Amino acid sequence: MQEAIKETGSKRGMELRSGQITETGCTERIRKLNGILHAARPNLDIHRTRVFTKYFSTHESESQIRKRYFAMAEVYRSMPVRIEPGERLLGWQGSKVRCNNFSIESHAHWLESDFDTFETRAFDPWLIDPEDKRELKEIHIPYWKEKTLTSKFRAQTRKPDVLLSSGYVDCSNYISNPGSHFIPDYRELLAIGYEGYYLKCKKLLEEMDQIDPENIGKRDFYEGMMAVCEGIRDYGVRLKEAAYETAAKESDEARKAELIEAGNRAERITWKTPECFADALHAVWLNTMLLNVEASGPCINVGRLDQLLWLYLEADLESGKETVASALEWMEEYNIKCCNIPWLLTEALAHCFGGYYRWAGGYSVGGYDANGNDAVNLLSYICVRSVRETKTTAPAVHVHIGSKTPESFLRECVKLSAEGLGHPSYFDIESVYKMIQYNGAGLNGINNLPLKLIRERATTVGCVEPKIEGYCYGHTNANITNLGNTVSLTLTNGILPEGCPGYGAGTRIGCESGDPTTFTTFEQFYDAFMRQYKYQIDLCQEHMLVAEKLLAEEHQMPLFTMMTTDAIEKGTDVVSGGAILNSGPHYMLTGVADLGDSLMAVKKLVYDDKVLTMEQLLEAVAADFEGYEQIRQMCIHVPKYGNDIDEVDLLTSRALQDCVEYCATLKCGRAGNYSSAGIQPTQTNVAMGEMCWALPTGRKALTPLADTLSAEQHMDVSGPMAALRSYGKINHSACTNGTILNMWISKGDLVAE
Repeated sequence: MQEAIKETGSKRGMELRSGQITETGCTERIRKLNGILHAARPNLDIHRTRVFTKYFSTHESESQIRKRYFAMAEVYRSMPVRIEPGERLLGWQGSKVRCNNFSIESHAHWLESDFDTFETRAFDPWLIDPEDKRELKEIHIPYWKEKTLTSKFRAQTRKPDVLLSSGYVDCSNYISNPGSHFIPDYRELLAIGYEGYYLKCKKLLEEMDQIDPENIGKRDFYEGMMAVCEGIRDYGVRLKEAAYETAAKESDEARKAELIEAGNRAERITWKTPECFADALHAVWLNTMLLNVEASGPCINVGRLDQLLWLYLEADLESGKETVASALEWMEEYNIKCCNIPWLLTEALAHCFGGYYRWAGGYSVGGYDANGNDAVNLLSYICVRSVRETKTTAPAVHVHIGSKTPESFLRECVKLSAEGLGHPSYFDIESVYKMIQYNGAGLNGINNLPLKLIRERATTVGCVEPKIEGYCYGHTNANITNLGNTVSLTLTNGILPEGCPGYGAGTRIGCESGDPTTFTTFEQFYDAFMRQYKYQIDLCQEHMLVAEKLLAEEHQMPLFTMMTTDAIEKGTDVVSGGAILNSGPHYMLTGVADLGDSLMAVKKLVYDDKVLTMEQLLEAVAADFEGYEQIRQMCIHVPKYGNDIDEVDLLTSRALQDCVEYCATLKCGRAGNYSSAGIQPTQTNVAMGEMCWALPTGRKALTPLADTLSAEQHMDVSGPMAALRSYGKINHSACTNGTILNMWISKGDLVAE
C-alpha cells in the first residue's frame, strides 16, 4: 500500500508537470497520442486571421453581423486539416498540434508589442512562424489594431486605466476574450445535426414578414447562419477526403479501416445526427473545437456529458459495438484532444491565468436527474477513470454530489484527486440549483426556470460557475475585483499607496470614504469600507455597460448563437440577448479572507481591545510594517478566518454577503437581467496581491492575497475540519456566480490504490 501511495499523489503529478512522464494512457494508441501532445509547444496559427482580414476588407459596406457570420463560415470551410498517427477523433483548430487559431479582432492592439518576446516571455511563451509574424505586422495588425474591443473600450470610457492596470479592478479579460464560459445545447445538436439548424433557418427566413420593423437585419442573421452550417458541412467533407487519402497510403489494414471509418464519421456528424457513441463523442469534440476557433474566451464546456452520451454508449454496449475498455479509450483520446486548445493572453493576463489552460471541453458528471434521483451511470465512472489514465490538465472534470450519490462513485473520484493533478472539482448539487434559481434575477428575485429543468440541465462551467445547458449566456469573470485594495483604500481615504506598482499610485482612485482616524466605532469603519466597495463596483458597472454594448455591436458569434436554445427562433445573436437567461457582467471577488481578517484586526485591535490607536495601525501599514514588527505580530495573532472562530467567520460572511448583494442590485445591459458575483479567482490572488499594499492582517505589501474562499496562507492552523466549519458559515448560494474553495490535503489522507 505504501508503495502504491509513493507512485501516486502529488509526487506523480509533479513528475508529469516536469515532463518526466508523458506517454500515459490505457492503450498504446493513447500513450502515443499523449506523447505527441507533450512533445509540442504551444504555437500560433493565422488561418482565421487571414480569412477575417480578407473578408472584412473586401466587404466593408455589409452589416457587421453579415461580415462576422460569413467570415466564420469561410473560416470553418477552409480550416487546416491534419491527421496524427493513431487518432480517430478527427479535427484540429490549426495546422499544428497545440496551436491557437486566434481572434485577430480581439488581440491586434497588443500583439505587436509582445512579438519580440513571444518565444521567451516569462509567462506562457509561444512559437510563431517568422513569415506569419511578418504578415501579421505588415497586413493584419495595421488593419485591426484600432478596431479591437479593447481599443474601442479605451476610446469610449472614462478612467480606462483604472479598470485595466491599477490593480484596483481589472476588466481586461472581458474585453480581450469575448465568448467564454459557455455550455452549448448539445441535446439539440445531437438530435437534429447541423442540417437541422440549416433547415430551421431556411424555414424561418422563408416565413419572415419582410415589412415588420422587428425583422430588420434578420435576413443577414438567417442567411449567415445557413452559411455557417454549410461551412461546417464542407469542413466535414474535407476531413473525410483527407482521411481517405491517408488511408490510401497506409500499409496496416486495421489502421486503414480506422481512417475510412473516421472520415465517414466526420462527414456524417458535420451534417447529420450521430448513430453511435463514437459519433456522438466526435460531434461533441468537433463542435467544442469550432466554438473555440470562433471565440477568444476560455471555458467552452460540454455540460453533463455522462447524461448526454449515456444512451448512445448503453446501446453500443448492448449490441457489442463497444466495451467498457473501448469506451475508456475513446474518452482518453477526447481528453488529449481537449489539451490541444491553448489560451492566448497578454503576458500580464497570463500572469493571472497562466498555464495556457483554456479549460476546453470540460464536463460535469454525477448529480441528479430531472426527478431528483441519482444520475450516476457507468459512463460517469469511465469519465473519471479516463482522466486518471491520461493524467491531462484538460478537460476539467466537475463532480456533482448530493445525499444520493453512491459511495463507490465518490471513492473513484477521490482516487483521481489522489493523483495530485487538480482533478476533479466537487460541487454540492443542491447549492448549484439554488445559485441557478437566483442567477440574473436581482437581489430579491428568482428567475422563472422550473426546478425539473434545472435538475435535468444544471451544470457548472469553467471554475465553478453554475449554468443551464444551452439556456445561459454571460461572461462569468467580467472583471476581477481586488478586495485587498478596497480595504487599503478605506485606510487611505481612497488614495492608492505610492508603493503600489500599478496605474494611479499616490493618487485618489477610490472615493473619499472618510478619514479613519476620525471614526469612533467599528461600524463607521465598516460603512467606509462599503462606500469604497460600492464606488469600485459602480465604476466597474459603468464600464461593463459600455463593453456589453460594444460586444453586441461588434462581436456577434454565429455558432455560439446556434448552440443557444431558442436563439435562432428569436433571430437574435447571443451577444445581443439571444439566450433565455442573460446574466452578467459577473464580478469576480479576490481576497475574501484578506477582507475578513483585515476587518477583524481593525475591530479587535483598535475598537474592542483598544491596544492600538488608528493612527498607530495606519503608520505601521503605510510603512509595510518596517520598524513596526511588534504591531505586525499583534495583527498576525488576531483570530483568523478558517479556524472555526465565530467572531471572525461571521464577520467575513457578513462582509461577503453585503458585497455580493450589492452586485445583485445592478442591472446589466443585455436583456434586462441583473449582475451577480462569485468567488472564482484562480491564480489572480497572486497577480492582484502584487499590486496591493500591506494590510491590517499583518500581510506584507505586494505579496499574494488569500486563495479563493480559503483562509490566508498558513493561518488555518486548527485543522481541516475546523476550516471546513468556517467555510460552511459562508452563504454560498448568495454568490450566484459560484464559489471556489481550495484545500490542500496530504496525499496520505486520500485513497490511493
